[in-house]
Amino acid sequence: MFGVFFTKGLHWSYPLSSWERAGVRAGDLRSSIFNTVRTIKNGLHPNPLPRGEGTGTIRLFTRVLLLTAFVLLPGCKPAQPIVPDNLLPDKIANEQPLPSYHDLVTRYNATTKPLVRVWASARVDLLWLDENGKQKSEHGDGRFMYRAPDKIALEITEAGRGFWAGGDGDRYWFFDLQDDRTLYVGQFDKLDELDADTFPLPVRPTDLPYILGLLPIDPDNVPEAPAVESIAGHYLIEPPGLGIRMLLHPETARPVRVDLIGSVGESAVKCILTKPAELERSAENADGPAPTMAGKVEVYVLDEEVRMTLNLKGMTTDGRRIKDNHFDLDILKQVYKPDKTVDLDNPANPAP
Repeated sequence: MFGVFFTKGLHWSYPLSSWERAGVRAGDLRSSIFNTVRTIKNGLHPNPLPRGEGTGTIRLFTRVLLLTAFVLLPGCKPAQPIVPDNLLPDKIANEQPLPSYHDLVTRYNATTKPLVRVWASARVDLLWLDENGKQKSEHGDGRFMYRAPDKIALEITEAGRGFWAGGDGDRYWFFDLQDDRTLYVGQFDKLDELDADTFPLPVRPTDLPYILGLLPIDPDNVPEAPAVESIAGHYLIEPPGLGIRMLLHPETARPVRVDLIGSVGESAVKCILTKPAELERSAENADGPAPTMAGKVEVYVLDEEVRMTLNLKGMTTDGRRIKDNHFDLDILKQVYKPDKTVDLDNPANPAP
């Protein structure tokens, strides 16, 4: 019954904004945050990272969202459009000269220093069109956990059903906890070989730390000019080697939008960050300004009438709620008991 949501092609469903026009430019496009750098010259590459090419990831993403939705709590039909016409932040007055890339990234990096551990309660809201063109919505609750630099977990479950996505620095995984309980697992060092048809979500666990502004960026690895651009009074950067472009607030240097770059430079996944909030601090980092992080992340996939919203509340840097077993795949397998495992590094063969 969910086949009506599958896409039949990948194309722009609304005009390019100035953000996309600024982002799709000549030069090298690089993907992956763990030294899996791919160079794409003039939009061509013999083996491009398949995040934005084809429909496999988008189809699986929609399927997982909608299959997950039936175990979540039903919501009322919302009035707002699923995908707004304008995904840029409100324009702000900013008459300051453009900062250098080094200075801007250094300011951003300073905001990430207190965020070495983050715990938050999480709520995921799903909004989509049914086969009759009517808006439907669902939601579920769980928790988000992060331990720098590469341990991350997002759990949305109810009565043992839902999903759990995470990574431990060596492996990353996604538990689909529906009737056909499936575990998808791959190695970090093989991310550049990931087949788009096998991973259910367009946002991998390895992308989340950068989307949420948790990890620093190398300020000395400067992209080709223009390294910093102005969009709606904010600062646009595209850090080399990360497969992302970021729009930073000029005053806080925190991200307000993060896009995952597709194989030919398009914004394949757009993440809008709003509702910044101060985090409760642990005793060891009680000095200095309180760290802040977006409390709301809206995820839009290219050419999909689907919106996934992640709301984070009760955010804290106190690591006492974060346990080692939250990032231990072997323990998680014992808890969730998947019926089958898909080896993302070799999807043709089941994992042991």
